[in-house]
Amino acid sequence: MNLRSAFSALFVFLGATACAQKTDTTYFDADWKSSSKENSSYYRVIKTAALNKYDVEDYYSSGKIQMKGTYSSLAPEVKTGVFTWYYENGNKKTETNYEDNKSRGFKSWLENGEEDKREFVSLEKQPTFPGGMSNFYKYIAENFRYPRDLSSRPKGVIKISFIVDKDGTISDVYAFEGVHPLLDAEAVRVVENSPKWEPGIQFGKAVRVKYNVPISMK
Repeated sequence: MNLRSAFSALFVFLGATACAQKTDTTYFDADWKSSSKENSSYYRVIKTAALNKYDVEDYYSSGKIQMKGTYSSLAPEVKTGVFTWYYENGNKKTETNYEDNKSRGFKSWLENGEEDKREFVSLEKQPTFPGGMSNFYKYIAENFRYPRDLSSRPKGVIKISFIVDKDGTISDVYAFEGVHPLLDAEAVRVVENSPKWEPGIQFGKAVRVKYNVPISMK
């Protein structure tokens, strides 16, 4: 094969590869619910790399990477290989290795880039609110009382941390990122009064688990 023929074959191959790939972009609000581009806090880019292989990258609305990893299926979602999450400043947040959607290793970093030396356990079953997270946010919406002392409506995301105990009760609730002291306090109150969750399970037994949730103020 002469040089010209080789180049022609290469272009045909590259063109076929490019045509085989498909890229989709979707947008999400602060609670990772489907959203318009204008109202989004995150967006996801999915590249169909091959049969049963989808390269996925999530981004903050600023354009900074939030997560990247590969799925062998999107419906249902099945993670495979290394998934990496990032802080918005670009530093790694967590890195998990998945095998058929099961975690086989976990590593974490602090926002300043230092490795997080705290010990983490990969649970067999994460704590869940009765009926799932959609019911949890429905509970929040029905029970959140907007403080009368606020003349304006600050917007943002309140990030709440709490403990789901072995019996499913909620304790140690606090806001580690807030929007306004009055709103933060109300979010804490509502979560403190949450119905019992289904506890996390490890080695077949209920365990005490720390859990974080975002609550969006719009």
